[in-house]
Amino acid sequence: MEHTSVPAAFPERHVLEGRFQKFLEERGLDLGDVIGETDQGHGRPALAVAAGSVLAGFGNHRSDLDLLVLVENDQLTRFPIQSHRHGTLIDVNIRQASAVLDRTARLRDSSWPRFGTVTQEAWNHRRRTLKTASRLALGLPLLVTGPWQTWHDGLRQPWLARAVEQWWTVEAHRLGRAAQLLVGERPMAAAVRGREAIVAALNARAAAAGEIYFTEKWVGEKLRAAGDHDALALLREVLTPPLAPRDRVARCLGLVHELTASEAPLHTVVRWATGIGTAQLDDRTVVDRWELRALEVPRTDLPPAGSDDILWSGPPGADPPADIQRLFAHDMLWLGVALAQEEASGR
Repeated sequence: MEHTSVPAAFPERHVLEGRFQKFLEERGLDLGDVIGETDQGHGRPALAVAAGSVLAGFGNHRSDLDLLVLVENDQLTRFPIQSHRHGTLIDVNIRQASAVLDRTARLRDSSWPRFGTVTQEAWNHRRRTLKTASRLALGLPLLVTGPWQTWHDGLRQPWLARAVEQWWTVEAHRLGRAAQLLVGERPMAAAVRGREAIVAALNARAAAAGEIYFTEKWVGEKLRAAGDHDALALLREVLTPPLAPRDRVARCLGLVHELTASEAPLHTVVRWATGIGTAQLDDRTVVDRWELRALEVPRTDLPPAGSDDILWSGPPGADPPADIQRLFAHDMLWLGVALAQEEASGR
């Protein structure tokens, strides 16, 4: 079989073994202690990988160890266990092997983001899938059975690095769009979204440089590992509390477009947030969230609560109607972005 070199984004095995061994020695553990945690009574592991910040090279003396275990058990989806048995925290995450296989294949082969799949649930699902796939790819296999070594090698390929960079790029534009729609009524919240947009954009920049560990909180360490001092300076700037929030939003929106480039214009897609209820009156609709607070909207044509209908969509630069914008400003709506591959009717 022809040898395929591992991209720079993925550490060589001897590097991973060195990081793992250092973690064990500092805590007085041995390999058997960790492997023993893979058996949680849910089936024989098909693949067990030591992962997390320690294996990514960002860990410190307070870091725990992530242990991702795939088992052939069709009744299992996600099953996290925290173990302190050996005096240090080991986060054991049991996953259904067939589900991980299917989700990573779709991550690799399907186009994203599309109107038909841009929902809050699907967005969060993709985030979780990317986190699992990247941690598996950046981790050290401890137990491997059957064809799973070949599958694990298939994760350590350029497509995953591209998917991680794409996620952060799209997320930066999504958060930037949210900041634009919030700035009129809630400028401080808009400044927070603007800051989050820049953190996402800098994560995309780090991913482009080969640092694909999928956790935003390590963005500074990723940029430092990439030797990107200009990006670190920008990070320090946007993490400073905004004294003039509207100016901060304008600055962040400019940086999003400077730091990231989407392959095509990303259209805004607005749907109901989770926990929404609606009640129609004569000429208006009362919208509540979790029955804790409510807002009146002077229209009766809104889609029913709990549906995945699009309340409004539009190209970059287009603003939703004032009532839709007000619903968003009051946390009644979820905002996504999508490539204009499918037509979605606006309201």
